[in-house]
Amino acid sequence: MIEVNQAVIFVGGLGTRLGKLTRRIPKPLIKVCKKPFIEHLILFFARQGIKEIILLSGYKKKLFKKRYHNKIFFNTTKVKCCEEVKSLGTGGALLNAKKLLKENFFLCNGDTYFDFNLQDLPLNIKKNSLIKLAVAKINSDNNRFLSIQTNKGKILNFTKEKKNTKLINSGYYFVKKKLLSKIKKKICSLEEDIFPELIKEKKIEAKPYVQKLNKFIDIGVPKDLKNSEKFMQGIKKRKAIFLDRDGVINKDFGYVHSKNKILWRKNIFKFMNCLKNKNFLVFVVTNQSGIGRGYYTEKDLKILHNWMNSIFLKNGSYVDKFYYSPYYQFSKFNKFRKNKSYRKPNTGLFKLAKKEFNFIINKSYMIGDSISDIEFARNCDLIGFKLNFSDDIIKLLNKLN
Repeated sequence: MIEVNQAVIFVGGLGTRLGKLTRRIPKPLIKVCKKPFIEHLILFFARQGIKEIILLSGYKKKLFKKRYHNKIFFNTTKVKCCEEVKSLGTGGALLNAKKLLKENFFLCNGDTYFDFNLQDLPLNIKKNSLIKLAVAKINSDNNRFLSIQTNKGKILNFTKEKKNTKLINSGYYFVKKKLLSKIKKKICSLEEDIFPELIKEKKIEAKPYVQKLNKFIDIGVPKDLKNSEKFMQGIKKRKAIFLDRDGVINKDFGYVHSKNKILWRKNIFKFMNCLKNKNFLVFVVTNQSGIGRGYYTEKDLKILHNWMNSIFLKNGSYVDKFYYSPYYQFSKFNKFRKNKSYRKPNTGLFKLAKKEFNFIINKSYMIGDSISDIEFARNCDLIGFKLNFSDDIIKLLNKLN
């Protein structure tokens, strides 16, 4: 298992194909859905467990530094800027940031958005590989991107020739820092100068992410920039899975509040990975009256949930958010005798999730281990499934459309 919590984004391009628009503002700072495009990327990475983002800036670099350097977003993710004195190309820009890079990191362009399960990418990478790229499928026949030829994950060639294939290099990569040893020039391109050598040495891999809907956009040309508003609005409309915790994700020993009490359900990591690859939002909704009863604290619970999500991340998935109800009607703490609506089967936790995430209710699900969970599903207009801990959760996948 590989832990990855850093992302690096190229934001130094001139954006000449957008004409007058980028004379005053670089592409990643152009507003889409009322906020700079780069901030959609920051949210994308933050929700997938990324704690640090490095912006490799060149053109109009002062704008990035003023707005983003050392700023924290969503209470989880810190952004830093690494500036180029002159244009270095993608390879040179990466080498210039060497001191800031961790042993493993994700890499992408600041003018592209690919909606896929990022944490799935590092899984099963070969020991000698230095980089693994995500292959996207596009709907357009006017392919201005690098097409890619692969065989069982092995990259055979990149080409700009217009062929029947619609599989392209998305520009999203998982990278081992050892890759920098291959960059011999201070000014160079990864795709043109480094990748051909890696192909010959069999140190570069690819994984296709072919989905039913078009989940990739590059705002580098006027047509796609115009379509970006509709694209980002569509990205927000997803199906959701609500999971009870004890009895579904892990065995219910009663008031579980520490990691030494976690016994994972068989195949839960495979199941979660499949959910994220199917593009589901995943929420945990759990009654935690142990807080109200005084058995443990909210801090204890948050530490446990952060740890659980770190394990999911290492296994190629993640929980978008944990929602819990600390309510207990006889609690000695007044604040934990309130908000009864948050306790399942009441709908308070569902309403919190709906307010924060724009998911499609009639295509969303609840998986629990009790009658209370099924009642919660019915009260929220979700499709409900009840499991015993011994049931094979993988068998549910065919029922989740």
